[in-house]
Parts: sequence; C-alpha cells; structure tokens
Amino acid sequence: MTWLGWAGAGGITIPVLFLAFYAVRRTKSVIELYLNARLRASVEREQRATMVAMAAALPEGGVAARFEEGQSAWLFYKCPDSGQRVLTSREAA
Repeated sequence: MTWLGWAGAGGITIPVLFLAFYAVRRTKSVIELYLNARLRASVEREQRATMVAMAAALPEGGVAARFEEGQSAWLFYKCPDSGQRVLTSREAA
C-alpha cells in the first residue's frame, strides 16, 4: 500500500485519525470520572442495603456494630420494649 492509499483520495484520512486520537484523549478523563462516580454510588447503595437488612434481622435487644478502617462507624440496636430498629452514627473514638 502506498502513501497515497493511506492518505485517501483527498488526503483526509490521516487528519481524521489525529482528530479521533485527540478526541479520545480529551474524553478519557470525563469517562473515568463518570465510571468512578457510578462505582462509588453502587458501592454505597449496596452498603445501605446491607445495613438495612442487618438491622431488620436483629433480634429483640440485639446490637451490631459496623467498622470502617478499623474503627466503629455505625451502631445498630433493636429496643427490646418497642421492637423498633435504631440506627445511629458514631464518631470514631
């Protein structure tokens, strides 16, 4: 194949390839940001669903703690007299 074949009849193939290359480079960071945000949102959604299921499964008077990075982040307990689930946030001590 000759240089004219690569350049195309009007010589537009090479500039279009360069344009596509730079467009992909520019949109790469936007796509990465979008994917990271979606991943964080889905992880948070799963964590919330897990916390709700755990709080619902507690027996009367039961207590459970959730740890993040080795320190307690959430405390779940079910009041024995009212039977209601309580979810409280605690600052790491």
